[in-house]
Amino acid sequence: MLISLIITGWVLAGILVLILALLLARMIVSIEKIKDPFGKTLIVGGAAIFSVQFIFNISTTIGLLPMTAMPLPFISYGLMPTILNSLIFGIFLSVYRRKDIVRYEASV
Repeated sequence: MLISLIITGWVLAGILVLILALLLARMIVSIEKIKDPFGKTLIVGGAAIFSVQFIFNISTTIGLLPMTAMPLPFISYGLMPTILNSLIFGIFLSVYRRKDIVRYEASV
């Protein structure tokens, strides 16, 4: 019974890491599809914040880095990390939605 609980925990942790890594990979892959330079900058900044939180929390859990209060995106308890991550993905979705819009400059 105890062995099956331990194995289930490792499997669920692996699935969680895989889902968060896929979200991060989706953000990184979509950078090339965005035409607007400001939109690219927003996506790169959001991906950087998300990846630092993700990598630092996983490294802390494994024991590679010292313990700090770095939240795991969308999983750790707290209002501000949840709002920040939701804001990052809201901006990402908004920029990605407008990726095909080309601005025309008025000729003088």
